[in-house]
Parts: sequence; structure tokens; C-alpha cells
Amino acid sequence: MPRRITPLIALCLFAAAPIGAEPERPDPLRGPVVSAEATRSIVSKDMSGRFRPLETRPEVAAVQKLDLDEVTRERTREIIDQRALDVSMLLVDHIDTVKEITDRLPAGEDDAARELLYDIWESFEPDAPRAPLLGPLGGVLSPDQLAEVRRLVDDYWAAWIDWDLRGSEKRRKDPAARARVEKRLAFHLFEREVRRGYDASLGHYREAVEAIYNAVDPTDEQREAIREIIIDHIKSTRLHATPAQRRETNMKIYRMLDDERKERLFAYMIRVILPDE
Repeated sequence: MPRRITPLIALCLFAAAPIGAEPERPDPLRGPVVSAEATRSIVSKDMSGRFRPLETRPEVAAVQKLDLDEVTRERTREIIDQRALDVSMLLVDHIDTVKEITDRLPAGEDDAARELLYDIWESFEPDAPRAPLLGPLGGVLSPDQLAEVRRLVDDYWAAWIDWDLRGSEKRRKDPAARARVEKRLAFHLFEREVRRGYDASLGHYREAVEAIYNAVDPTDEQREAIREIIIDHIKSTRLHATPAQRRETNMKIYRMLDDERKERLFAYMIRVILPDE
């Protein structure tokens, strides 16, 4: 006679069975699981698919994508700041060429000015590296972190060059053509660094000279003499002038002026020291 399974026994059997024993069915609308590292990118495009160049160096943007501890992040920041300082001091070392560049630009001689800046770049970085910060960063990042930065930078450069050569599939696949574009774009990055370095280091000197010109209204010969005095000041002080050196430079400018313009310069200095309320 077959045994009957009482309702109580049946309930116990169901209770003993693992809930959810049925295999989990994948969600057809769910995409593949992707790690956070794999989704990192510094490549950006607008709504039309146009490549958008970064406002900073690719290496800097790549480092900012990493999850660094505070000590490592501070050390990378020091490397980035040192690069900016090196570019500023480069302009001081080539102040005579910088003067020529600033003379040619207002005259519409952009190509000649660019060639002069290119010469400075070649003296600064003969190998024309596209990512000069990778070397110093390798001293503070772990091998995995450096590899990730390198990947992000390489992806960015590949996308940037592809965009530049988008009009020619043949040239886009030509290593020589890509190398030429890479060097041109690397120089473009250096140009932007120079503009920022100039504004940070030499820009205020130019503003000071223009203010003196406006206050004194010097002759052409006096304008050139004032400019040469300031350039000599920059060469000798290398952006670290003492108060005594600044006073001596001001006195050199004062002594070379005629009496009328000395009065104008004196009045200007008084206004700077004691501005009107």
C-alpha cells in the first residue's frame, strides 16, 4: 500500500528545498560587466562627434583619472608644477628670442615667430617627445599606475591623430604621415605651455613696461632703452629679484629720462604707492 504524504510532511519537504534553486536567468537588456579601469578615457567628443582637444597636457589629464593616495597625488602635482616652472625659465633663458617673437607677432610675421619658437622647443626637447611628463611620473607612480596613464595617453593621441587625418584614409594608415602629425601636435602643446608660462612669468613685466610707457610717453629711443633695461633685469634676476634689485632697475629707467619725463615717472610711482581713494 503506497504511503501517503501528509500535508505536514509535504510542507517540510518544500521548506527543505533551497529557495531560488532555479538557475538565474540573465537580463537580456543588461550589458557586459566592465571594470572602472576599462571605462577610463581622456578622449572627448562633442554632440556631432568632433574631437575636442584637452585644455591641459594629456599626461596631466590621465593622472587626474587615477585613484591616488594623497602623498602620491602631491608628488605628481610637484612634477606638473616643475614642468610649468621649467617652461617659464626657458623663456628667461631665451629672453632675446622671446623679444624678437613678440616684435614679429604684431607685425603679422606669424610664421617667422613660430619658427623662432620652434627653435626654442628643439633646444629644450631635442627628441620632441609627445608626452614628456611620463618619464618623471614614472618615478612616483606604481608600474600599474604608470601603465594606465600610458594607455590613456596613447588612446588620446591615437584619437587626436585620427581626427586630424580624418579626410584621408590612406594618410590615416600611413605611419610616416601619423608621425608628422604627431610632431606638429606635440609642438602645438608646447606652444600652449609657452603662452601660459609667459603669462605667469613675463606677462607682468610686459604690463609694467606698458604702464610706464603710458605714464611717461617716452620717445622711440627711450622706449627701446626702457625695454632693454627690463630685459637685463630679467636676465640677471631670473624672476627672483630682491627689493634692492627692483629699486636699482627703477632708478636706471629714471636716470635715462629727460627732466619732463622724470616728473611723469615720479608722479606715476606716487600713484602706484598711494593710489587715489
